[in-house]
Amino acid sequence: MASKQLFVVAAEISAELNRGVLIAKQLQLVASNARALALRAGESAAGFHPITDSIDELVRLTLSASNSINLKAQRLSQIATAEARSRTVLEHFNTVYARSQDAPYLHSLDTTRTQCYQETETLNTRFNEGSKELSSLLNTLYSELRVALIISTMLSVEASQVDERFKGQLNSIAENVQQSAESIRAHVLQSLKLFSLFE
Repeated sequence: MASKQLFVVAAEISAELNRGVLIAKQLQLVASNARALALRAGESAAGFHPITDSIDELVRLTLSASNSINLKAQRLSQIATAEARSRTVLEHFNTVYARSQDAPYLHSLDTTRTQCYQETETLNTRFNEGSKELSSLLNTLYSELRVALIISTMLSVEASQVDERFKGQLNSIAENVQQSAESIRAHVLQSLKLFSLFE
């Protein structure tokens, strides 16, 4: 496991994802504004309705995935902490065995030492499995956020076709979606970089 304390890394990952969640919530407001503006713009902005639905879906995905990833990161931190404690106990056992080779009752500790070793190995295996799962979730979220860039492009195209008085506002919404998506992806990417400290 990594030299940096893993519960700190998990907290940093959570913080990065939380920043992404805050941006996603702002993006939800942008989608609502786009929907309201599209209603005011009438028929010329009819293409905005399905796009705003896509933004809402993207926000739901981001919020749900971030929550799931945060819970898994916290659980992974707990496993890492338990594994570190178990490994420390095992090291103490090994020190006792090395220093007290001639002690008459030394082997009365064999069963407990074996259990400690097995627990350490089990926790290490669980950590490695959880680590792979967390990495997969982060990579999936990062990939799915590319959809936001497509949505932004679609918004720009639709904005070019609306009545002139709404064009500026709708272009601004398209830019907000793009900037928000890029910011969220940046936070997820930072989480992935932090996650590499687990490995």
